[in-house]
Amino acid sequence: MKIATILPTKYLRMREDGQYNMCLAHLMDRPAYRDFFREQSRKGFFVLMDNGVVETGEPLKMEELIEIAEDIGATEMVLPDAIRDKELTLKRGREAMDVFFKDDILRQDIRLMAVPQGSTKEEWRECVLEMLEWPVASIGISRFVNKYYPHRLEALLDVPELIDSDKEIHLLGCAGDPKEIFEISEGMPKCRIRGVDSGIAAIYTQEGILMESGEPKPLVDLDFDSETLDEELLSANVEWWEKRCLGEK
Repeated sequence: MKIATILPTKYLRMREDGQYNMCLAHLMDRPAYRDFFREQSRKGFFVLMDNGVVETGEPLKMEELIEIAEDIGATEMVLPDAIRDKELTLKRGREAMDVFFKDDILRQDIRLMAVPQGSTKEEWRECVLEMLEWPVASIGISRFVNKYYPHRLEALLDVPELIDSDKEIHLLGCAGDPKEIFEISEGMPKCRIRGVDSGIAAIYTQEGILMESGEPKPLVDLDFDSETLDEELLSANVEWWEKRCLGEK
């Protein structure tokens, strides 16, 4: 399993050797941010680009997402979705693919990820099943499924069709203890988890908390413009988060 550690712009180079990266499309108006991920792509590293819906409430338009992805050389991009809304997510995804494959253009240089949504287990599962028929490379499992599944492993095991498919699986975000990520990886048949991303280490640092202390995850958003983080604490939290994902204490 590969880990993408999300950091504020000033601290991105703390993980510049990371071969698995997650970037956020709505932050691409920051030259330093955009340049960093363009560089990561040119190194041949995997760059996954999210659509901005979690942070802003609305995903960027597909035309803009494609422009950004092509500019930075993203490996894969997340289709527009709507948090816990199955029908709107499917509608946005279909429309986005129409734009992506317009005039039968083969964009073989950019892969697609679909993120199933729903307000119930049944809706979420139905969304997954439709997306398995889409021309996407991967399925992203949102931490927001914890509204109706106590653990994302339970959600994944509820859709054996996904496990048996050829779609790669990525875990979007970390709801709490990163041990969840390791438990999912260990509990999944066929070693099906490709990777995970989260800014949880920077969020703890932002609040002045050592993750190893066991305090619950702060309910605050990550400030991507922060330039005053305690770098020693950030380094300790990043290392702990990544090791915890891999099952180390």
